[in-house]
Amino acid sequence: MRNKAHLILPVLFAIALAFLLQHFVGSIAWAGLLAVITWPLHQRLLRRGWAPLASASFMLLLLIVSFVGPSVLLFHTLTYELASLQRMLISFNQTGVPVPDWLANLPLVAEPAVKWWLEHLAVPGGLNALVRTTVGDFMPHLTDTARVWGSTILANALYLFLTLLTLFVLYVHGSSVMHYIDRAGARLLPDQYTKLRRVLPLSVRGTALGLGSIAILEGIVLGVAYWVAGAPAPVLLGVITGYLALIPGGAPLSFTMVSLLLFGQGHSAEALGLFTWGAVELFLVDKFIRPKLIGQRVNLPFLAVLFGLLGGVSTLGVIGLFVGPLMMAILFGWLRDEPPGTALLTVPPPQTPAEASDDAGRMR
Repeated sequence: MRNKAHLILPVLFAIALAFLLQHFVGSIAWAGLLAVITWPLHQRLLRRGWAPLASASFMLLLLIVSFVGPSVLLFHTLTYELASLQRMLISFNQTGVPVPDWLANLPLVAEPAVKWWLEHLAVPGGLNALVRTTVGDFMPHLTDTARVWGSTILANALYLFLTLLTLFVLYVHGSSVMHYIDRAGARLLPDQYTKLRRVLPLSVRGTALGLGSIAILEGIVLGVAYWVAGAPAPVLLGVITGYLALIPGGAPLSFTMVSLLLFGQGHSAEALGLFTWGAVELFLVDKFIRPKLIGQRVNLPFLAVLFGLLGGVSTLGVIGLFVGPLMMAILFGWLRDEPPGTALLTVPPPQTPAEASDDAGRMR
C-alpha cells in the first residue's frame, strides 16, 4: 500500500479531469482513434521528408475528402432514385394503390384491413390525403423533434470541429504527446504498459479494417441483391445497409425491412429469395469474416471479438466498436501472460527409454 500511495493523487486528478471534460471526451477519443488508425501513413510521409505541418494538413484534407467526396457522388446518384420514387408515389396517388392479394389472406384482421385499404389507399388522391392527415396529427411532435434535431446538429458540428482540430494537433505534435503518455503509463502501470502500448494500435487498426471493409462489402453485395430483387432505390438502400453494417445486427434489420417491402408489394418470391440470400451472406460475414479480420492482428478468438463488438456498441455506442475489441485484447493478453514461476509448474515432456535409464543411473 505504501508503494501504491503515490498513485492516488494522479488517479483522482484523472477522474476530476474526465468529469470536467465529459462533454468533449467523445471528440478527444475519436481524434485519438483516427490518429492511431492513420498514423502509419503519417509516419511514411514524414520519412519521405515532409514537414510535420505539411503532413498533418495533407492527412486532415485526405480524411475530409474521403468522407465528403463519396457523399457528393452518392447524393448525385440518389437524386435520380429519389426522383423516381417521387414519380412512383405521384402515380400511386393519381390511380390509387390496389389491394394486395396477401392482405385478404391474413387471419382475423383481413376484413377490416381490406376495408381500411379501400377507403384510404385504393381511391385516387387517397395517398395524399392520408399523408396530410398523418402529418397534421404528428405536426406538434415533428416540430419538437425538429427543434431538438437542430440543436443536436449544431452540437455535433462543434464536436466535429473539435475532433478535427485535436487530430491536427496530434499529427503535428504526435511524438511529444506519445512521450508524455509513455512516461505517465510507465509510472502508473510499470508492469503492464508495454503490453497495452502494443495491443492498442493493433486492436484499433484491426477493428477499423474489419468494420470498414465488411461495411463496404455488405453495402455493395446487398445493394446488388436489392437491384436483382426489384426493390425501389437499390443504391439508397445499399448505402443505408452499408452504414448499418458497421453495427453488428444492423444489416439483418436492413435486408429484412426490404424483404417485407417487397412482400408488401406482392413480390413474395423475390422477398423470400432476398431474405434467404441475406441470411446466408450475413451469417458467413458476421460469424466468420468480420471476427477473423478484427481478431487476427491481436490473436483473439471468435467469441471474444463477437462479444466485444456487441457489448461495446450496446454500452458505448459507435465508439464501443473499438473499445470492446480493445478490452478483449487486453483481457486475453493478461490471460496469456505467464507469471514468474510458471515454468516450474509445467509438465516435462515424456522421456525416451534411453533418457530414463541415464536418469536412473545418475540417481544410483
